[in-house]
Amino acid sequence: MDAALAAQPPAKAGKTGRAKKSVKSVYDNQPVVTEKELLQFLDLLPRFRAWAKSSNEQAHPILRNGKADFLYSAKAAAWVQTRNWDPVRFFCVMGRMAAALSIVEEGNDMRRARDMPKVADEELALARRHLGTMLKAGGDVPPIEQ
Repeated sequence: MDAALAAQPPAKAGKTGRAKKSVKSVYDNQPVVTEKELLQFLDLLPRFRAWAKSSNEQAHPILRNGKADFLYSAKAAAWVQTRNWDPVRFFCVMGRMAAALSIVEEGNDMRRARDMPKVADEELALARRHLGTMLKAGGDVPPIEQ
């Protein structure tokens, strides 16, 4: 897999010569998702998913060094960037809104999986307000497990 992971600066050597782990997540220092941004994201998401499927690309939440993060390739980043999105921001929005959707679907009582980012109240409100559009843009959504 062409796995140039985003938001992963090279490790820096410390005074002892060992590499320091200064791993950043796509969620670090990112502002809350806005409604305008969400609508732009939802407009592009079906095309991204179709491209990813036809290109055998993967983009999904992961747990990296104990922190929620998002895995995507350099090819996925380039695809997003040619559509006027900063890749880190695009995958931040994807991860946060997927987490918000899960929380809304589970009635807010679910335990957050470790690979899920924290979601702001404003992002939960957006997920509730745009639930139908999010489900439609997400494509094949499996039924809610009971």
